[in-house]
Amino acid sequence: MMTLVLETQRLQLRELTPDDLDFMAEMLADAEVMRYYPKRLTRELSAEWIARQMERYKTDGYGLWLATEKATGVKVGQIGLVKQTVNGVEECEVGYLLHRPFWRHGYATEGALACRDYAFKTLHKPRVISLVQPENEASQGVAKNLGMEIVGRAPHGGSEHLVFAVSNPEP
Repeated sequence: MMTLVLETQRLQLRELTPDDLDFMAEMLADAEVMRYYPKRLTRELSAEWIARQMERYKTDGYGLWLATEKATGVKVGQIGLVKQTVNGVEECEVGYLLHRPFWRHGYATEGALACRDYAFKTLHKPRVISLVQPENEASQGVAKNLGMEIVGRAPHGGSEHLVFAVSNPEP
């Protein structure tokens, strides 16, 4: 059972299921897609990734969601919200990872804006963050498109990341 979470003009964001393994394994094994992650993922690790998101849906009420094109149903990546502990503080991160064929179409910004707004309007989060490696200029651009600014640095996944943040305008 797939649960639709959010829709934008061009995208649908829904909960991941085990049926998404082929797509996720292909995307998470791609060297360019995973360039800023600690490692590329095998099919088995991709299945664990999906299971971790499904557990987040149950425990946190959100996680990384599968992004599909509304018009075609084609899977383009994952965009969503993740509970993170950053420098000892619990934060809500807007995360985005698109498969390479769908880069530079504005999907990351479009989906991430919907997630930011969902975090503010539905979940009433006081702020959201994005953790971005300093050399990942494309991801920094998406964070800036969300109205985020660099507020610090933090260790994450074995390397230092920039912490981008934006506060809820209506806390």
